[in-house]
Amino acid sequence: MSVTVIAHFPVADVAKAIEGLEANAALLEEITEDTKGAGILHHRFVAGDAELLVIDEWETAEQFQGFFEGNPKVERITAAIGVTGPPTVTVYNSFEAAGAI
Repeated sequence: MSVTVIAHFPVADVAKAIEGLEANAALLEEITEDTKGAGILHHRFVAGDAELLVIDEWETAEQFQGFFEGNPKVERITAAIGVTGPPTVTVYNSFEAAGAI
């Protein structure tokens, strides 16, 4: 089964962080292309209070970690959007249950 990865990126200004993502669309597209061969299944951004979250589904936790940790492109985008500290990353194991869609 796949894993869901939720990464919380603290930012001082959510609106400016979103603007930074928009201004760096080409880099984000490069990162997305890199993930396609690395085991990603789904990816999305959401905004919270003083944070941006990335919600991903990967084939395995190891694939996510191999892609994410020390990735210079990820480091460039986090710097560009004003991330104020290290992300908090949590990995959840998927399982089948009634009612899932």
